[in-house]
Amino acid sequence: MVTKLVIVFRCLFYLLTYASDVLQVRASLIWKNYLAKKIKQLSWHDVMVLNKQTQAIVGHVGIEVTNLGNSKKFYKTLFEGLGFKVIMDAEDGVGFSNQNFSVWIGEMREPRVKRKAPTGEEFVVADHVAILVQDKRAVYDIEREMKKNGFEALFPCEEHPQFEPGYYAVSFCDPDNYVIEIYTRQKPHQF
Repeated sequence: MVTKLVIVFRCLFYLLTYASDVLQVRASLIWKNYLAKKIKQLSWHDVMVLNKQTQAIVGHVGIEVTNLGNSKKFYKTLFEGLGFKVIMDAEDGVGFSNQNFSVWIGEMREPRVKRKAPTGEEFVVADHVAILVQDKRAVYDIEREMKKNGFEALFPCEEHPQFEPGYYAVSFCDPDNYVIEIYTRQKPHQF
């Protein structure tokens, strides 16, 4: 059903684009803008189905914490600063989503893993979660927002040409020493 609607919207979009170019019909611009907004609202799943892509994407990440109260402030500041919304807030967990990706934070009564804090001297912290954002401004803004709420960066905003040209990132350590990186890159990587 979604596929058929999207195809109809796209056909109408292209038809109205052609009509406005040829006939300069002002009314078609209203429809064109409406349809453009609808197309932008498609989820990654809809786009994958439309393009018949078989590649996989990460749908969610779950993070085990030892004290939900302490971790909630950290993750709420981080994810709301990135445009995520709280989709569940319960006694033993909280979920955040931006409609295409979600992160679930759960408190475990008996933690399975105890992590040592990174020193900041590491070249790379191997086990971390990295979230790609649009540009350097978004990386800088989240560092500033986190600092304003009392969370210092493990690795402050800076370019990392050793990874690839234009790679710009900031990393934080949550209360359980999980490393969360926010980064951008010059152009999309082809895998």
